[in-house]
Amino acid sequence: MQIKKCLAALLLGSVLLTGCSSSIDPQTGERKDALEGFNRKMWDFNYHVADPYVLKPLAKGWKNYVPSPVRTGVINVADNLDEPASFANRLIQGDFKQALIHFNRFWINTIFGLGGLIDVASYSDPLKKQGDNRFGDTLGRYGVGTGPYVMLPLYGAATPRQDVGNLADTTYPMLSLLGPWGFLKAGLQGIDTRAKLMDKEALLDQAQDPYLTFREAYFQRLEQRINGDKEKKADPVLSNDILNQID
Repeated sequence: MQIKKCLAALLLGSVLLTGCSSSIDPQTGERKDALEGFNRKMWDFNYHVADPYVLKPLAKGWKNYVPSPVRTGVINVADNLDEPASFANRLIQGDFKQALIHFNRFWINTIFGLGGLIDVASYSDPLKKQGDNRFGDTLGRYGVGTGPYVMLPLYGAATPRQDVGNLADTTYPMLSLLGPWGFLKAGLQGIDTRAKLMDKEALLDQAQDPYLTFREAYFQRLEQRINGDKEKKADPVLSNDILNQID
């Protein structure tokens, strides 16, 4: 009952924010960014302070001092814990084929991969890692708008649909069982993602407007998460490899 109430509240909140969506203005052709003044200040803080003095050193330490097999194993376990939520979201979306992939990946890796430490399922091409699928993506599939785009200190880019909606994922097993450990899981995944982007920094550094470049890449990634390859867009702001790391 509590889970149903939580899901209903999240869905209602996201629907109410549909009218505030950071959509493209049909008259100007530019994306609506009602909080741009605040967002740019937070971007400057993250880009010039939080990242170089906090996130990047952590990512360097993770990459340079934690052995690769340990890093891979830890992230495999963390990603495996996301599979049940992805399975549930795919079911809600009516994508039963992808739901079955997430379901099979979870039980195979949990049983034969030592709790997910080894990604055994990926040895089979049809069961290769799909990436997580979140409740925010589910809302997007059903036409719920993103809500206003906001840049948060340390956390980064966020929209109500994705980040408030994703709280629903914590009500699914196994994430519901983690409690405070869920913050550690998310932190490790974030540091690992930052480490993988280490050699891509020049793309933002050389951009005429790094804030706009990242913002458009963020929304491009949201569209990719919801539509996959169903919609062919214009040339991407950043490559798919980089977009896959942006959340």
